[in-house]
Amino acid sequence: MKNVRTYGDRAREMKKMFLRYGFHIVYDRDGDVPVADGFYFTVAYPGMTGPGLVEALLYFGISAISLSTTGSRQAGIRACVSFVLPEQFPELDSRLAAFRGHYPG
Repeated sequence: MKNVRTYGDRAREMKKMFLRYGFHIVYDRDGDVPVADGFYFTVAYPGMTGPGLVEALLYFGISAISLSTTGSRQAGIRACVSFVLPEQFPELDSRLAAFRGHYPG
């Protein structure tokens, strides 16, 4: 169980970064229950489709998949936390800041 908790901790920190730079959470509830932090989370950015956001983020060295590839009708991306290590958080933060500078939202 401790190994799974690591993913939740990473997801919480990564979500804070994405929110800081103008993203919003797409799926934050399952019915009336908040979605737990885990292996991935979903975010969107104002004025961007999921595929457009994937393409734009790639220019800043951030990869994700579009929610449309998962069957969702929501605009946004699915961000996986399993391969992002805590020591990489400062780099992710820097890249998200650069993204926000280029796409003020």
